[in-house]
Amino acid sequence: MGKIETSLHQQSSDRSAHYDETLARTSRTNAIMSPQTLAVLSGGIECLLIAAACYQAGSFYHRLMFGQLPYATFYLAATFCLAVLFVVPCGFARDYSIKRLLDPRAQLQSIFLHWNYAYALFVLALFMLHATDFYSRGSIAVQYGAGLITALVARIVLMRIAARAIDKGQIVGSRVLMIGGSPLVENAAWQMQRNRKGVEIVSTIKLDLRYQEDESVHIHAALEKAEAFSRHGAIDDIVICLPWSKSETIAAFLDGLASIPATIHSAPDANWRWISEPALARVGGVYTLRLSRTPLTRKDQIIKRVFDLTVASGLLLAAAPFLLAVALLIKLDSKGPAIFRQRRNGFNQREFRVFKFRTMTTLDDGPVIRQATRDDGRITRIGKILRATNIDELPQLLNVILGDMSLVGPRPHAVAHNNAYEERIRLYARRHNVKPGITGWAQVRGFRGETDSIQKMRDRVEHDLYYIDHWSLFFDIKILVMTVFLLRSYRNAY
Repeated sequence: MGKIETSLHQQSSDRSAHYDETLARTSRTNAIMSPQTLAVLSGGIECLLIAAACYQAGSFYHRLMFGQLPYATFYLAATFCLAVLFVVPCGFARDYSIKRLLDPRAQLQSIFLHWNYAYALFVLALFMLHATDFYSRGSIAVQYGAGLITALVARIVLMRIAARAIDKGQIVGSRVLMIGGSPLVENAAWQMQRNRKGVEIVSTIKLDLRYQEDESVHIHAALEKAEAFSRHGAIDDIVICLPWSKSETIAAFLDGLASIPATIHSAPDANWRWISEPALARVGGVYTLRLSRTPLTRKDQIIKRVFDLTVASGLLLAAAPFLLAVALLIKLDSKGPAIFRQRRNGFNQREFRVFKFRTMTTLDDGPVIRQATRDDGRITRIGKILRATNIDELPQLLNVILGDMSLVGPRPHAVAHNNAYEERIRLYARRHNVKPGITGWAQVRGFRGETDSIQKMRDRVEHDLYYIDHWSLFFDIKILVMTVFLLRSYRNAY
């Protein structure tokens, strides 16, 4: 998105014009393609690539195994139909829209879902046409893999091209007109620019909300300006940025803007900024504004639990000799048990005892627990190595198998620390809406170690809540990989 340039600014001491207006316009001279053209081209190119990859894979397999490819024309037509069965549903799901192309998680989920549906229909069609007599099972298998890999690679390339084109202003998505009070307009505009979702803010009309008299005059003037802007260029969305308490003013704008063929939105006001992702929902027959959602559905819980059990059991078996060696080194290095258990709060505030390799000369588990600090004299020689490499957390694989913890989730804090921070940080207790984890999103983003200020804990909690609101199996896998390979995940490990 190009820079927002100020092209109009009006201020008057006369109270008949208590609003200032800024025309924020993104240059379109670099635009080479509309979102609609991008979607059509993307779907067409992807269809051809998948058809070509599946045909070549099937042809290679048959020629390798049987020396020839029977019914080559049928093979070509069949693979093209397979590609269409995949691309068309993706198009209906708006996978090639700007918004979806900037959402990697949604893209991956859609690809796996639609490819498996398409291939199931494809195999069923071959069976019904009795084509399986010459369309070998081996060919079907290699075509499945070739098509899936091609779809993934093509979509990743397409996402990067779209993101780069949006940054350079070569593709412009929704054209937005913003109306409202200065602070709310500026905040909403900043969010749109920061998220870079292909939005072009073509104009802003700022209202001075300090004066209440003759409000209808100011509303009428703002509506005239909005209509003038819409006549000079198409407006896709109009965002009203007013306090929700001013319901009559919002209703007046809604009525006045009805003549403009655009979607009208109301931005959250300052009192609602604590809602991370407000969304329209329905309870029975009543539409509601969803303030928060259930962290994990029953299906999500089953998927996460199966993943945790499988990976934790495998890691524990594979690392058993190593863990025994670490326990022996701890015993040789200092007096005390190799593993100690400390009280933590887990899912739904339930208390449990977490397993850890002992890295200190003390075994604190009372109402007051002093956090480890840099060059802390209580840390043993072997303990410094274990803490720096996160090896001291490995016994928590037992907690995962027992069901007290998950591989990934908000890190469990000592009960004493929980009691202290719950009173000082809003929504802190919401961390317990999911099981705590051996590693988490806050840790791989560098928010770990000593929390010597309340702001450090707030930053950690914000990342934990983001994880809860955006959970997916792919997110868990990403965090696990980052925990092992990203240097930032070892920051402040002392």
